[in-house]
Amino acid sequence: MTLKRIFSLLASTLFFLSLAVSQSIEEPVLLTEDDFLELIESLSQDIVEAEEVQTEEPVQDELLTEVEAKEINRKPLDIEGVDHALCQRFHNQYLTAHGRQQLVQALIDSAPYRPYIRQKLEEAGLPSVIQYLPIVESNYRIRAVSRSGAIGLWQFMENSMSPFLTKNAWYDERYDPWKSTDAAIAKLKDNYQMFNDWALALAAYNCGAGAMRRILSRNKGKDFWYLAEHNLLSQQSALYVPKLLAIADLVENAEYYGLDDVTKANHLIDGTAIESFDYVTVAGMFSINQIANLTGIDKETVTRLNPALFRNCTPAGAKYQLRLPAGKAEEAEEALKDAGVATDALIYTVSQGDTLWGISRKYGVTVADLCEVNNIKENGILSIGQKVIVPIFK
Repeated sequence: MTLKRIFSLLASTLFFLSLAVSQSIEEPVLLTEDDFLELIESLSQDIVEAEEVQTEEPVQDELLTEVEAKEINRKPLDIEGVDHALCQRFHNQYLTAHGRQQLVQALIDSAPYRPYIRQKLEEAGLPSVIQYLPIVESNYRIRAVSRSGAIGLWQFMENSMSPFLTKNAWYDERYDPWKSTDAAIAKLKDNYQMFNDWALALAAYNCGAGAMRRILSRNKGKDFWYLAEHNLLSQQSALYVPKLLAIADLVENAEYYGLDDVTKANHLIDGTAIESFDYVTVAGMFSINQIANLTGIDKETVTRLNPALFRNCTPAGAKYQLRLPAGKAEEAEEALKDAGVATDALIYTVSQGDTLWGISRKYGVTVADLCEVNNIKENGILSIGQKVIVPIFK
């Protein structure tokens, strides 16, 4: 209800009260209803003007005022819709101190991976705005795990990773930022071919292509923005595309908005070459420690380049493409070729009373072997239910 309407009702009430009071006064001075309305209208206008004076200007308006003086042009995005009202919510969110800090940190974390992502998007003919989608998904954290079980930079669910990525008892490619990037681009490209609209393709990445098809079958000819405005999508999917576009706009136009910290963080990748790798095929189980010791490549580098290996070793009884720094393949292949390596393994579940020594005796391996492949100390205490890899040497 507006202030004008409130005061109008108040005026009417006072008018009829005055009629009642006048009956008990010998010579009442009675204002007409029009007099009351004129008086109240005057008062309400004064209050509205006072409210307008006291209301703080939005942060982005203050920034735009500075920008206009500099005559900086705002760059358009290659997906439309950034000026839609739904995007404003996220503009405001990321213009707060906390929001800007979060955005800057995500851009810093993106630096090792975004050059690769940008190149792959360009090669596939996809909009460059998609390079900011991992900020929406994971804030560019490759080890991110959601409450629903989505994993990695691009937050693949286990039921949505096929045929793009593989997960087994030894590795989960959702943790691999390079392989998961290729998978996300392939999935988004499939979505676009299905829906012929990037906003719908992106929303389908969030809610699933099947769900999007069902929604569109009930709302033929409607675009993403209609579906979002009319609550025909889940809240998460309805806000997914606006959040992406708001982030992309703020980063791409950080100078326009006067966001110096965002500009600096975004320019960290300027002139950064895409990291080059070599691949070595290993057969049998090597721990990350063994690989580092045998090849002379530091453990942190081996771990960083092979984040899918969540058990810290290559799979037993299978071949695995190990990623190494460029120029190291031939030397590493020679070093790993003659090393004693487990050809098979089993995964043992710890029960009450189990010790490393007892498990080693049971399966004919050394405690050192168990510690090596499980990345635990010899005096480490096992927990009931813990999974221990037992290497088998033949």
